[in-house]
Amino acid sequence: MQEYFTYKFKLNDMNVYKYRYGSKRDLESLKQDYFYAPHPSKLNDPCENSFDAASVEKTLAQLSITSSISTKALSEHLSALLVQIQKNVGIYSLSKTVLDELLWSHYADSHTGFCIEYDFEKLGELTKCAGAFNVIYQDSVPEIAIDIFFKNDEQQVHELLKLTSGTKSKKWAYEDEIRIIMDHFGRVDYDFRAVKAIYFGLNMPKTQQDLPQNNQDLPDYFSKVTQAQVMELLRGRNIKYYQMALKSNSYEFEYIEVIDPHKDVDKYMNTVKYIDKSCIDYCGYSWMIDPSYFDKVAEIIRRELYFYKLNSIHISKEKSIERSEPVIFSGFFKAENDWIQVKRYFSLDDIDKIYNDLSI
Repeated sequence: MQEYFTYKFKLNDMNVYKYRYGSKRDLESLKQDYFYAPHPSKLNDPCENSFDAASVEKTLAQLSITSSISTKALSEHLSALLVQIQKNVGIYSLSKTVLDELLWSHYADSHTGFCIEYDFEKLGELTKCAGAFNVIYQDSVPEIAIDIFFKNDEQQVHELLKLTSGTKSKKWAYEDEIRIIMDHFGRVDYDFRAVKAIYFGLNMPKTQQDLPQNNQDLPDYFSKVTQAQVMELLRGRNIKYYQMALKSNSYEFEYIEVIDPHKDVDKYMNTVKYIDKSCIDYCGYSWMIDPSYFDKVAEIIRRELYFYKLNSIHISKEKSIERSEPVIFSGFFKAENDWIQVKRYFSLDDIDKIYNDLSI
């Protein structure tokens, strides 16, 4: 499976929104810093992952008859890719707005749930995505054309995912959806700092007294949580909270900030780890850099929430040339048996600002 999904997607610098029912299960996923990317068959559109590959199969069959070129390998490659996409992809659906009354009604249990605001780029930093894109809405099922296979492997996968997992009927266009596509379905862990704000629905219970009497007897995916519970369980995370409201004499929504009663508690996951300075290359090469900048990067990195072990800190020759200024790279691992590097790049101005904010 993994060999087919190697596309390195750069998430856009934007905020996106996820409407939630407001259940204990929804709050637990927030508390544990993960989202769930379901298989397309578990989404509410029965036409998910529909596509037409007949034309490309017909073209391959004609080529094999009219020329001496064997199309068997290409046909097998196509079949394997489509099987993997149909069997294994996970889709996390997001919105571009928190102000859509239909989305509040359909996905936040008639305005009794909540909506999460994510930093889209931060959401994809810990776990590599297979792709992410705006959904295309059209009248007919997408057709796969032969020209896709004249592109390199990464482009092939990305184009196929856009067609198969990123195309829906025009009847769904009102959702104006943006999607993250994973190479597996199920739990996806993220950096908790990706959550920027929580918006409480118009009718979301504020305290325990507002919950129905039988709430505790319901399963976790139906049992409701209150605004007070959300702010209690997510304390110390620097999350903003807002109450949705109706504008006076209008069908339009607005939101009003809610003061976090736990804003002065200790920061969540606020630790400083050991760092091996033998992994630092202090050489500035062609750039005149005070060696203290490398040590400052080390101090910044060892306070990273998901830092486990340093791989290296050094001048990034490529980024420095690209930006026409010295850029220092740091790569680290986030777990003992996870050898995928988390990469960070810092200009000298970045380093000064972040280091000064640490108040060491």
